[in-house]
Amino acid sequence: MKTLSLLLALSTTLTFAQTRNVTTLQVPGAGQPCRIDPGGVSVLPSGRFVTPAGQTVRITRGAFGLKLSPDGRKAVVLHNGVVTVLDAQNPENALRLPSYDETIPAVVKDASFLGVAIAPDSRTAYLSGGDKGTVVRIDLETGRKTGEIRLDTLGFGDSFTSDLILDAAGTELLVLDRANFRLVRVDLKTERVTASVRVGRIPFGIALSPDGRYAFVANVGQYAYPLVPGVTPQNGDSLMLLFPPYGVPSREAEGGVTVNGRKIPGLGKPNVPEAMSVWTVDLTTNQVVDRFKTGHQVGEFIEGAEIVGGSSPNSIAVGSRYAFVSNATNDLISVIDWKAHRLLADIKLKIHPKLDRYRGLFPFGLTLSRDEKTLYVALLGFNAVAVVDVPTRRVRGLIPTGWGTTRVVLSPDRDGGPEKTLYVTSARGYGAGPNGGRG
Repeated sequence: MKTLSLLLALSTTLTFAQTRNVTTLQVPGAGQPCRIDPGGVSVLPSGRFVTPAGQTVRITRGAFGLKLSPDGRKAVVLHNGVVTVLDAQNPENALRLPSYDETIPAVVKDASFLGVAIAPDSRTAYLSGGDKGTVVRIDLETGRKTGEIRLDTLGFGDSFTSDLILDAAGTELLVLDRANFRLVRVDLKTERVTASVRVGRIPFGIALSPDGRYAFVANVGQYAYPLVPGVTPQNGDSLMLLFPPYGVPSREAEGGVTVNGRKIPGLGKPNVPEAMSVWTVDLTTNQVVDRFKTGHQVGEFIEGAEIVGGSSPNSIAVGSRYAFVSNATNDLISVIDWKAHRLLADIKLKIHPKLDRYRGLFPFGLTLSRDEKTLYVALLGFNAVAVVDVPTRRVRGLIPTGWGTTRVVLSPDRDGGPEKTLYVTSARGYGAGPNGGRG
C-alpha cells in the first residue's frame, strides 16, 4: 500500500507539472547574428534590437560628455581622446577633433572624461582632461585648442578631472577632481584655482542650484583605498601579495590584517558619509552643508536580496526646489528637497511588471524640463530614455535609443516656451556587426 500511494503521488505531481503554464522571457533577436542596419533593425550581441527614435548621427564611440551651447546652435560631445562638435541645424556635418585624416589635430588626449561646459558666448568650450588633471579650452568655431588650466595646485598632485560646470555669468568654473576627492574653483579671468573643497569619494557629477549658491556633488566611490606601508613605486614589484589579504565584506576588510608579518590596512566601513553619497557645498563659504546617502545602502535587503554594491549616485538635475539624483545600481532616482536640506523620496524606475523584479536599467545622465514637470533619464543598461512624470513620480514611457544610453539634454528655447528637441548620446550606437576577420 505504501508503494502504491507513493506511485500515485508521483504520478499526480508529474501530471500537474506537465500541464502547468510557464512564462519565459527572452530577447527578440535570440539566434540572430549581430547586424547594423541604420534604416531598420540592428541586432546587438545580446540579441536585443536597436531602433533609435528621431534623427540619428553616427559619431565616435564612448560618448560620455554632452553639452549644448547657450544659443542652441551647437552640441559638443566628449569621448575618450576625441571631441565631436555638431551643428544643431545640420548634425550630420559633424566636426571630429582630431579629424580621421589628422589634418585637424586633437584637442584632448587619451583619458578625457565626462565634463563639458560652454561659455555664454557659445564659442568657448571647456573640456575635462581626465587623467592629465587639466581643463582644456577650445574655440568651437576653429576647432582649435586655445588654452589649458592645470588642477595640480594648492599642494595637490595627480589630479583626475571629472565633471565640470560654469556659473551663470560664465566667470567661474567648478571642476571635480576625482583622484583627490575635491571640488576645485577656477576664476576664468585669471584661469587660476581659487579654492579647493573636500567632498566625498570619487566625485563624479556636479550641478548648481538656480541661484548659484549651492553646488551638488554626486560621489560614486565606496572606499578610499589605503597604501600598504613601506611600498613605493620602486619596490612595489618585490612586495606584491600572492593572494588578496581579505574578502569583502568581512571584519578583516574593515579593520585590516597581518600577512606574513606585514600589516595590511583595512578599507573601513562601506557606508560612511563619504561613500556613495551626494554632498551640498555652500559656495559663499566653501563649506559642505549637507551629506545625503541616496539609494539603497550596502547590507540592506530589498525584495529578499542583499545590497552588496551600494547605489552609485552619478548624475544630478536641479530645479527650483528639488534635486534629482540617478542611482545607477539601484534603478531609482532620489529626490532631495535642497531648500529644506532633506532627502525627500525615491522614484522607482518601473518598466513592466514582468521585468521590474530584475535589475539593470542603470540610470545615468538626466535632465529636467523647464516647467520641472518632466524628468528625462538615460538608461545605460536598457538602451532607452525614461520619461518620468515628476508630480506623480512615475515612468510615463520610454524613448528607444542606441546601445548604452549615456546623456540626455533639452534644447534651450529662446522664446521661453517648452523645449522642442531632446539630444541623446549612446556609448555604442548601433552596436558591432560580425567580425569579418582580416581583410
